[in-house]
Amino acid sequence: MDCIFEEYIKFVDNFLVNYFKLLLASKYEKKLVKPFIDKYIDVRYYNKNVINEENFTQRLNKELNNIAREVIEENQEKGEKIKNIFALFSYVLFIDGCTHFSDLNSLLKTLFTDENITLEYSDAVKKDFNTLVREYINKKVNFFKLFQSDEFYIKGKKYGNAFIVSLGQNCKLSKLYSDYAIEKAYNSNVVVENRTYLTVLMVTSKILSEVISLNFNNNYIIDFPPTLLEKTKKILKYLKALDDDYLRGKVHLKFYYKDYKTYKKEILGLINQGYSVCLELDETYDIDFDNLFLFTYVLVDKKYNYYNNIINNKEEVKTNLITL
Repeated sequence: MDCIFEEYIKFVDNFLVNYFKLLLASKYEKKLVKPFIDKYIDVRYYNKNVINEENFTQRLNKELNNIAREVIEENQEKGEKIKNIFALFSYVLFIDGCTHFSDLNSLLKTLFTDENITLEYSDAVKKDFNTLVREYINKKVNFFKLFQSDEFYIKGKKYGNAFIVSLGQNCKLSKLYSDYAIEKAYNSNVVVENRTYLTVLMVTSKILSEVISLNFNNNYIIDFPPTLLEKTKKILKYLKALDDDYLRGKVHLKFYYKDYKTYKKEILGLINQGYSVCLELDETYDIDFDNLFLFTYVLVDKKYNYYNNIINNKEEVKTNLITL
């Protein structure tokens, strides 16, 4: 499966293009609309900003207003078109869930009678636009139904803004098998790898849901089986699900220190490719601080003798520490 986040962004981008093509009709120009769409997606879904403003919708409006000024400066003879594009974007904020509205019919009626917009719409355009918006909203709801499951769920423990997560299951298994046999099968290498892939998909869906709700705070740490580092084709499939800059900053692949020592080249390769990797120190850790700064998080358990040494030398670790 391709990256869920990227697929959703393409879906939004396609809607916005159709939104403006329909409303602007013959006045549509890609070079005028695209800067607005790109800026909207950067701020709305990737939380990128030039302007410091605590209120998200106000910041978004200010960012788009800056784009309007820049585009008008470059296309002064098309100022009215650009002002219409900017005015129409204020309704995108409602339709795309940035801010609340009580009734869609009232919202669309307000759009069609907005005196700040110098466009005229035929009854056919109004009907087609109504259909476009309703289909978009319905598809958003149905998109997340694809990742809902009665059998599996994400569970985890919170450490600040980071969650160490794993896959929980409610599967009804045959009584023909003993608990030992079930546990052994559930923790076999192949099943662990497949569980990891499902975990990645469910976590990325959760992150996207949070982003849509304007929550950009949470990070997720997922155990990554070292056996995948030996399977070139399979690991590509797993990494493809995280093929997005925002996701790579929110999903952190966790290895144990013993795995790092065995697969140092491969793990550093993941970091060089832009993936966020964290490390859980174990009984093999040798009090070496040199490379710990490469990892987004370092997890350390109080049960180990070196725990106090790590805590007392945080400035040398130079990364985020999580105490287990």
